[in-house]
Amino acid sequence: MQTLSIGSSGSEVFMLQRALSFLHYSLSIDGNFGPGTQAAVTQFQKDHQLSADGVAGPATWAVLDELVPQGMDISHFTGNINWSQLSPHIQFIYCKASQGAGFKDPTLAQYMATIRQQGLIFGAYHFLTFQDSAATQMQNFLSCGVDFTVPGTLPPVLDIEWQVGSNDGQSQAMNQYILNNKNACVQLIQDCLSQLSSATGRTPMIYTAKSFWAEYFNGVSFPNYPLWVPSYQSNPPGLFGSWQDYRIWQYSGGGAVTGVAGQVDLDLFNGDKAALKVMALITQ
Repeated sequence: MQTLSIGSSGSEVFMLQRALSFLHYSLSIDGNFGPGTQAAVTQFQKDHQLSADGVAGPATWAVLDELVPQGMDISHFTGNINWSQLSPHIQFIYCKASQGAGFKDPTLAQYMATIRQQGLIFGAYHFLTFQDSAATQMQNFLSCGVDFTVPGTLPPVLDIEWQVGSNDGQSQAMNQYILNNKNACVQLIQDCLSQLSSATGRTPMIYTAKSFWAEYFNGVSFPNYPLWVPSYQSNPPGLFGSWQDYRIWQYSGGGAVTGVAGQVDLDLFNGDKAALKVMALITQ
């Protein structure tokens, strides 16, 4: 575990700053450990009866990691991961499992096995396409080999966002289909969620963005399903629909993490590590 102090810089400093900011400490999130970060670390240490030296060492990180679990989500697009060098502050990882009626992510099986070997909390998601049936899509997702009853496994996720085709024209047509068939698309979402609940015994989570939801599903609500929201900003995301809270905040779509080549999506769990363990079936 890297000890951070005045003059440190890079992705570990960025994660430190992001966690402190999430706990309402005032500082810039810029990846540079300057006087502002030192002051925030010192105040955090005082607030938690730690040695107030302004240095983020193992004792400080241990408390911070308990309070603000951080994670990432990956797929076949993610660059090479050196698991032995992965930042120790990454505590949970969601992997893409499938998309539509037929695509399975070729990296899922190896990622899932390695994540479990590393003792990290694992989750899997399905990218929803609106012109394939709920039954064929959920059969595709559920045949990927993920056992959602295993301790250390997060709930299944339905990724609901802008559709992506082989070219811009196809993408536009696929997104226009949602607008032209809103009621049918709402029913498709509900059918997928219901089938996931029935098949796994878990309450699925919805991943979706505020801007997408406002454009395509304004006035539609699924408040009984937890929300995972992408929002690339310093402050926590605003809510929408009838959601009163969010479970996971994807705060970067192109962040840096020690041990990962290239950029990766980064997340914060909206709760402490004890709550994350409950959600992952590790504790009750």
